[in-house]
Amino acid sequence: MRVLKFKIGFFLLVLISSCRTILPEAPTSVNLTDTPPAINSGINSIVVPIEINLSAYFKQANKTVPAITKGSDKPCNGIRYEFEFQKDSFNISTVNNHLLSELHGSYWIKMEYCAACSDLLSATPICLAPIIPFSCGINEKKPSLRIRFATELNIDENYGLNTKTSIDELKSLNPCEVTLFRFDATDEVIKEVRKTLKKQCDETDKQLATISFQKEAKDLWKDMNQSIKIPYLGYVHFEPISLSLVKPRLNQNKLYTTLVLNCKTYLNQNSIKTPSTELPKLNIVSSAPKDTFDLFTDFELNYDSISQLFTEQIKGKTIDFNKNHFEFNSVAVSGLDKSRLVLAIQFSGTKKGVLYLQGVPQFNNETKLLELTKLEYDLKTKSILLKSAKWLFSNRIYSELEKATKLDLTNQFNDLRKMIDQNLQKKVGDFSLSGKTHDVTVVHIFPTAEHLYLRTCLKAQLNVKY
Repeated sequence: MRVLKFKIGFFLLVLISSCRTILPEAPTSVNLTDTPPAINSGINSIVVPIEINLSAYFKQANKTVPAITKGSDKPCNGIRYEFEFQKDSFNISTVNNHLLSELHGSYWIKMEYCAACSDLLSATPICLAPIIPFSCGINEKKPSLRIRFATELNIDENYGLNTKTSIDELKSLNPCEVTLFRFDATDEVIKEVRKTLKKQCDETDKQLATISFQKEAKDLWKDMNQSIKIPYLGYVHFEPISLSLVKPRLNQNKLYTTLVLNCKTYLNQNSIKTPSTELPKLNIVSSAPKDTFDLFTDFELNYDSISQLFTEQIKGKTIDFNKNHFEFNSVAVSGLDKSRLVLAIQFSGTKKGVLYLQGVPQFNNETKLLELTKLEYDLKTKSILLKSAKWLFSNRIYSELEKATKLDLTNQFNDLRKMIDQNLQKKVGDFSLSGKTHDVTVVHIFPTAEHLYLRTCLKAQLNVKY
């Protein structure tokens, strides 16, 4: 009889204990890989401002303008003359993005007039009438001229400066006019001076043609074919694909332009990258792009670490439902599929056991909070609860889990920015790099078998000085 009572009591104890325990079957993960999809390399632009002081070129161009220009024309009859033009000043300046040259000069001219000429009475032609002499600028103030040149600037595909200089204005400031003959001698002087100044235009173009950006372009192309190690993340690779030059602008005797290097930029664990190719032909662009670039990398979060953080935030919290008591013990996180995570909630109280919930990880780029959204019980857990513990469907459990499954990653992303910025401060060949990360945003989340990956886009500014 006692044996029978013991058996019945033991059976009832097991039955009661089993009724108090909830152990649903764990959900099975599907379509999980060991690593996230590969990161495609992005195309970014690196801009290098270039400034050239043209004063030395102007000075050399000034030397090619002769100090004195002489000329003469002595026909047998008509007006005969000889003159001397003196350069008084020569200035080259940049005004409204144009290269302008201005020459001021003064001259004297001696002239004589022969009404008729014949060679019948002598071996050489002689004037048959008395010669009438006249002059300007001798023993009196010299007449003056103002000559202005305009230079058009272009860049050829071989990175050289290509210019075309022409006489924009040739004007007399105080003409030399002989009232007796109503003859303006200035026209004759201008005609002769123009011939000399045409050579000056050619010399100016020749001087400016010595300016080339090919060395800077070659150095940038070679030196920026670069891999920069970022601790714990891998290597940032810069792979040049094309080169452009912004059409030069002029201001205060200086030429300003910008080299634009377009390159593939990517980050991986491999220190080996594609070798540099030959310097390509130059493209001319109207303006430089923004000196920012996007760098994509994967921020790795270990499931065990996430589980520990979630557990620390919720362990020991209790919820009472009339006569029922619920206490959170621990949280274990794992991947469920390509977009969802599963939470294994160990609990105790009126009932004990494990609950499986699934949720979608989302990242708030404003607050830098990683959180689980759309929390709901797994189908197998839901089936058991409907039969034995409907009270566990309470919104209070979801509410506590939503609070506990939020991670503030502000400090981690700030550390990431600092680490990248520190490693972008370096000397590369003839160039100095200075990097500054402005923002970090999460563009995609990839649950995998062992880790949760946050694909992040780092927007950075890379200042490159030559």
